[in-house]
Amino acid sequence: MLARVKGPLRFAVSAVLLVAAGAGAYLLGAWLRPEPPPAGTALQNPVPISGLALVDQRGEGFRLAEDMRGDVALVFFGYTRCPDVCPLTMSQLSSAYTAAGEPEDLRVVMVSVDPEHDTPEVIGGYVERFHPSFVGLTGTNPQVAAAAKAFFVGYGGSGVDLVHTEYVAVLDREGRLRYVYGTTAVPSLARDIPRLLREL
Repeated sequence: MLARVKGPLRFAVSAVLLVAAGAGAYLLGAWLRPEPPPAGTALQNPVPISGLALVDQRGEGFRLAEDMRGDVALVFFGYTRCPDVCPLTMSQLSSAYTAAGEPEDLRVVMVSVDPEHDTPEVIGGYVERFHPSFVGLTGTNPQVAAAAKAFFVGYGGSGVDLVHTEYVAVLDREGRLRYVYGTTAVPSLARDIPRLLREL
């Protein structure tokens, strides 16, 4: 074909063909490139979570993780008076949830480590500011302590000076702890959620 084309037109046709070939090679490479692994830390031995009785924002009993069976869940332990990490993490979870298209089989849960202040009404108002479908959980001090222990979460102090373990736990559809996302990995959930929903 190019033998019949003269001068500048031949050069232009050659350039177009080269660009098309390059774009095709790039797209093929991108399609064949393996998907990056989730940014969270995978647990080699998934931890079953069960028997944790808490209270949701409606004041009703909530069993973590039995009441979420069949869904993937992102679980964060924090408190409503937290000045920095908690609102940042909840905002990142809200952005990731929205970016993923608000999947019906994904639950986002915050468990308060300050149950004396974070009543069902308080925790409910807090999580719903980030997204109306988010679940806020509280309970008695022993109930919260049992839940935190099951998730390997430590906390202590009082009031606005509470300190706590800062990560987002990922539960699979059978209620097993499968991944842990530290503060630097949480922003990657926007990318990882589709894969987590497929694989868990």
